[in-house]
Amino acid sequence: MQTLALSLDGLRPFADLGEYCRFGTELTELQRELTIVIALRDVHYGWTHHAPLARAAGVTDEQLALIREGRSPRDLAPADYAVSDYAFEITAGRRIPPRVAEALHRHFRPRQIVDIAMLTAYYMAVAALVIGLDVELEPAETLAAERAWQAKLNPPPPEPEVEPDSAAAVDGEDGAGGVA
Repeated sequence: MQTLALSLDGLRPFADLGEYCRFGTELTELQRELTIVIALRDVHYGWTHHAPLARAAGVTDEQLALIREGRSPRDLAPADYAVSDYAFEITAGRRIPPRVAEALHRHFRPRQIVDIAMLTAYYMAVAALVIGLDVELEPAETLAAERAWQAKLNPPPPEPEVEPDSAAAVDGEDGAGGVA
């Protein structure tokens, strides 16, 4: 969003907040991207940038489709579902229902809850700026370069190591290589 460079005094603190929201919180990459795609679900520019990052973090296409429709995917892990519900309530501008607050407090510390709220609010502000300034989507090659840069900043977590004996036991349980 090069347009913001026209207001450097505003861009600096906004960019600092964005950096904290993306890289300084105590949330998982999946939780961050869930929050971001919820806040940007109706903004083509933001969705185009963050849906692939959400996929890379573990959000499925089916879950993304539900988010795009304004619904929390029910098949998320309980903590991730709590993040999703909370972000949807914030983006709707509603008071947080007790059931959503209680679920959030079961899974997160106060700092993390503030981080989720800040992350949601930041990306709502990004959405407003993109819409208000009529920001156009970058060319495909620029998007590809940005995604490659993002992948370097957020490499996927390493696969857990499996003991050779336990892998054989798991493979044998349902005959298809997984646990039934």
